[in-house]
Amino acid sequence: MNQSLTLSLLIAVPLAIGSVSTTTNAKAATWHPGTPTALQGHWRNKTVNIGKYFGMKKLYSHESVHVKNNRIDASLTQSAGWHLTNTKWRKINNHAYTIKGKNALNELHTGRFTFNKVSGKQVKIYYDGFNIAKGTPFSPYFYRVAKKSLTTIYPHRPNLFK
Repeated sequence: MNQSLTLSLLIAVPLAIGSVSTTTNAKAATWHPGTPTALQGHWRNKTVNIGKYFGMKKLYSHESVHVKNNRIDASLTQSAGWHLTNTKWRKINNHAYTIKGKNALNELHTGRFTFNKVSGKQVKIYYDGFNIAKGTPFSPYFYRVAKKSLTTIYPHRPNLFK
């Protein structure tokens, strides 16, 4: 009987110690308020002649994205576009960021932009998982026009770029 007790303890004690000392290395995603400074500024893609889609010879347009401290405004030249306020962001990997916030046009909806760095100067931009240039004649590659928002560069004309 004494041998079976010793054998049971030899098996049970290491298992108990191993289960108590086991830790998990789960990495929680950290959401930060605002937008990442690495993305702040004015982004756009190449200007394209879209006149043929509207029965005109020449009508040039491009997509534009303004990333500000707590907001993102993205649109075609004349469209309503996408607008997020009260933003939070997290880094997905070395080449991608996700920014989420309230949709300014429909506050019941939360929108999400993802910026994926393609090269040193270009990014692809997704809204709720879809490339914002997909299905359009525009390039999916955006380049930085200015590191600061244009309203910061032209403070004396605040309504110029709204």
